[in-house]
Amino acid sequence: MYLLTKSRGLRLAAHESLAAIFALSVAETFYRFHSFTLECLAFLATWYGVSWALNKARKFGHRTDVPQHLRLHEQVGPHEARPLEIGGVRRG
Repeated sequence: MYLLTKSRGLRLAAHESLAAIFALSVAETFYRFHSFTLECLAFLATWYGVSWALNKARKFGHRTDVPQHLRLHEQVGPHEARPLEIGGVRRG
């Protein structure tokens, strides 16, 4: 956990804070397994699921599944795009 937070820093904390708070509130409200281990595992599973759903919701509407060369082609126009490089040789 230390290495993860050290490598990602505050960006990870900011990105996951909404999902963690929601998962914690769900766990505190609904999970009563009379076992710390089961409640902790259920909380982590809930956090994972909420984080996954929020990540999908954030990416919905963004065109991240379009390949980079198509996005570049659409942004700058067909004649201004950089030529493709195949095998170290520029082809245009």
